[in-house]
Amino acid sequence: MQTTFRAILLIALLLVSACVSPLQRDLDTILHPPETQGVRWGLLVTDMQGHEIVALNPDQRFLPASNTKLFTTAAVFRWQDEMDAMRPRLGTFIALEDVGETGAPVLVLHGRGDPALSDAPDCETRCLTTLADAVAGIGLTAIAHVVGDDTWFPDQRWGPGWSWDDLQTVYGTAVSALTVNNNTATLIITPAATEGDPADVAWAPGDAAYTILNDTVTAPRPQADTESAGEPEDDLRVAHLPGTATVHVSGHVPPGSAPRRIHLGLDDPALAAATRLGVLLAARGVRVEGPPVSRHRPPGAAPQAALTALDDGDTPLAALAPPAFADALLAVSKDSQNLQAELLLRHLGHISEDGSAEAGLARVTALLAEAGAGPNGYDLFDGSGMSVYNRASPRTIVSLLTYAATQDWGEDWKATFPVGGTDGSLRRRFRGTLLEGNIFAKTGTLKGTNALSGYLKAASGQTLAFAMIANERPLAASSATPMMDAALVRIAEGN
Repeated sequence: MQTTFRAILLIALLLVSACVSPLQRDLDTILHPPETQGVRWGLLVTDMQGHEIVALNPDQRFLPASNTKLFTTAAVFRWQDEMDAMRPRLGTFIALEDVGETGAPVLVLHGRGDPALSDAPDCETRCLTTLADAVAGIGLTAIAHVVGDDTWFPDQRWGPGWSWDDLQTVYGTAVSALTVNNNTATLIITPAATEGDPADVAWAPGDAAYTILNDTVTAPRPQADTESAGEPEDDLRVAHLPGTATVHVSGHVPPGSAPRRIHLGLDDPALAAATRLGVLLAARGVRVEGPPVSRHRPPGAAPQAALTALDDGDTPLAALAPPAFADALLAVSKDSQNLQAELLLRHLGHISEDGSAEAGLARVTALLAEAGAGPNGYDLFDGSGMSVYNRASPRTIVSLLTYAATQDWGEDWKATFPVGGTDGSLRRRFRGTLLEGNIFAKTGTLKGTNALSGYLKAASGQTLAFAMIANERPLAASSATPMMDAALVRIAEGN
């Protein structure tokens, strides 16, 4: 009896082993090397009719990182007619308000969510200099002060679940309807001529955002700190806590090293834009009597303050061309630009509501319902993927991909994706493989997370939709993308 049972068990094990395809065995080997033990993988690959080819935890919920941008950009394409109808109202403009105590008028700079406003010397289209020239051109010699008005969107500068240490960076800079120079400022750190002296820490021209606390020293990093392989040659630290007026710079700066440029996010972009416009006005002989200020709309408040000159039918003092959504979509998809993703989300929220992130997410949710995504397959808190609260299953993402392929906007959406070995965030990946030029996908990276979702062309010539996410990556493993890419190449070769 016992011998019979053992024989049956052996036969069962052999049958199970026989059911495991060579592709599945290869994927198991590729995705589970010792150095990534503990990674939780989610993977779903289907043909364009939704038939499963490979599935690994396809219905579990994962932190999607910047794969979240797929939902935002798809919603923009879904409601592109409404977005285009709204676009003529979205140009940045200036208007005069009641006179100040000295009799000079108040100049208000109104932002409407243009991501490309700039005062850079090489600016060509949507430039603060154009507005400053217009003020000087009408013969205005003095203004009370400049107001930066971003009330077109509610004051939701950072998303729920954004990590505090990202808020000082270009990746987590504040979101505002009055955006200028990507809402960043640049510190330039240069070693002193004499070793042992503090390094020179200064703002790039026009970028003075915070008071600098300089605790640097021009010297090599201590030898005891550099013994580990791969350690940087200096231990430079730049820290700004959101809401504070200082930036603290500390650490060793090697003598003779090239200047370092550190890009910081801004806490109040509307104030920064007003400040920059005031400087331009002063350079044109217009006296600015008081300091710049910013004007915000509290979340939940009615957008009455945003119903200004362009909506009332009055002619503003000067206005710039409206933003180009096509440019923003490329920046969001190809280069994973977080700020522009958040601006697009709020524009979606302004189609029929108040321009809030929540109103934009309601549009995204409506799209996912159209695509057949299950209600428990996702929870979204922002448009960029910065939030650690976001969750999505591979099946939710693939549902959107296959649905979009049936829509008249699907090919245009796909055309914004990075292309393997060619451009965007995939330009260095998949080179020399079957997928070079044959994978169109959005990347995603956060601490402990890598993601990639989109379309690939298999060896047979058929197009497959896929979503692949790695969560819980140990810090000892710098990235899960090598395993991810190898697995997708193997899937393409096997199909």
